[in-house]
Amino acid sequence: MLNIYICEDNVKQREFVTTFVTDYCIFRNLDAAVVLASSDPKEILTHYKKSKDPSLFILDIDLGAEINGIELASRIRKQGTKATIAFLTTHSELALLTIQYKVEALDFIIKDSPDNIKRKIAECISTAYERQKEISKSKSIKITVSDKIIHLDIDDIIYIETTQTRHKLRLHTHSRTLEFNGELKAMEEQLDERFVRSHKSYVINKDKITEINKKDNSVTMSNGSLCPISRTGKKLMK
Repeated sequence: MLNIYICEDNVKQREFVTTFVTDYCIFRNLDAAVVLASSDPKEILTHYKKSKDPSLFILDIDLGAEINGIELASRIRKQGTKATIAFLTTHSELALLTIQYKVEALDFIIKDSPDNIKRKIAECISTAYERQKEISKSKSIKITVSDKIIHLDIDDIIYIETTQTRHKLRLHTHSRTLEFNGELKAMEEQLDERFVRSHKSYVINKDKITEINKKDNSVTMSNGSLCPISRTGKKLMK
């Protein structure tokens, strides 16, 4: 999933950008969403620190805060490599500063007409989304949720389980849970050696196990979930 962050201190401008980005992602059926729209740079940094997903940041430069948008972008760069950054501003003369701070901005969007802002933001979302797909293609699986095709990084999968609905699976990552049509055996074949069938209804990522309880025949996963293990499953995890 592509997480989109918006940092803008003007309330009306923030609502305008947030609404457009949300509508655009839905209209284009993208596996992307606004996860945080805020006027506070620190709130943006704190939230991003907890995320492992690829992200697009749309940042105003003059935030009326302790740090400006360019400094915020610099700190984002230090926190993670999966970030695409675009600036939204009335100060075209500040474009050179983005080079000085080495933030590698995707675009520098001038706040002129609403139509131009929408067009430029749409281009940024499309570019960031395509980059995300290319980066994750070599180690990803593809699933269909409703009418949306989602590319998932295998590293992010904690476990997959069957549901009470026939041919329906539930996949868990740290950031979300997805239900989709499929067979557990077919999913196993797409995954690597880290994944084992711990139970007839569960495929788990061994790297995400935090505790094994032999008495209860269960394992605790990194998201706090308990997954059952069968006798065969115990052998596979040795």
